[in-house]
Amino acid sequence: MRCYKCQRHGHGKDRCKKPAAVCVRCGKGGHVECDCSADPLCVNCRGNHAASSKTCPKLLEEQVILRYKAENGGTFQQARKAVVVEIHITIST
Repeated sequence: MRCYKCQRHGHGKDRCKKPAAVCVRCGKGGHVECDCSADPLCVNCRGNHAASSKTCPKLLEEQVILRYKAENGGTFQQARKAVVVEIHITIST
């Protein structure tokens, strides 16, 4: 889930605590994507793509965590910790 106000993952715009919306393309306030001519900069991973990119590493990580949570139960934070441990073990072996 991506907030359409601050462009961050993990909450919706109705629960966003940011006072002003930011551009999905560049991550800056004061304008919307259709008026943006800046180079893309993801607010989630700092990559050179819009926050809405389906290939964003942070989005892919969130999807793995949500999948783990759906399969194993628990809270999002518990699933995040388990996935991080699982990734670390996989990388180490």
